Amino acid sequence: MAKTTRTFIALAIPSALGEKLTRLQSLLAPKVAAARWSSSPPFHLTLAFLGDVPDNDLNTVCKAVAEASGPFSPFELRLETVGAFPSPARPRVLWAGLTAADGSPLYELQKAIVKGVTDAGYRPDDQRFTPHVTLGRIRADRRGQDPLDLTSILQPHLTWSAGAFRVSEVITFASTLTPEGPAYAQLARTPLAGKKTATSP
Repeated sequence: MAKTTRTFIALAIPSALGEKLTRLQSLLAPKVAAARWSSSPPFHLTLAFLGDVPDNDLNTVCKAVAEASGPFSPFELRLETVGAFPSPARPRVLWAGLTAADGSPLYELQKAIVKGVTDAGYRPDDQRFTPHVTLGRIRADRRGQDPLDLTSILQPHLTWSAGAFRVSEVITFASTLTPEGPAYAQLARTPLAGKKTATSP
């Protein structure tokens, strides 16, 4: 059986803003005991999750990402507000949001990457795209009951902001599941240079 690598394409959050996300987690943690908090660096915005890709096809995937994303120019995003999927009343995933004065570059980049990897034979697992950084996941209790309604807990943090950052590259990551949580390794990085670029191995 061919060896595979759990693969996703993402934008990495700069470490200075990652520290602010960690502080936000520490503020929420005492009030959300059922959460398993994301702690594997870097925090990131997932553009496409591909699941298990045969190792023999990783170069093809990385090349497709480079060809799709290289023509884009850098752009700015803001890391601000908090929320939960599917809703604060029935939370399963806690997140920090990403916004922009003009969101079209991000959405166009994500669409181009999805098309590129799909054309290469690897359609992402979930086509829905809501820009966010995962803070933690909520575990259901052993009786299968829904977790605590977090509406009032999240309310004071709706105006939270970590500031803006410049998006200048797309990274293809390998994700290895461990008992302590996922471990991430970079497979390739593609600069957003506004022209065709080759990905680095």
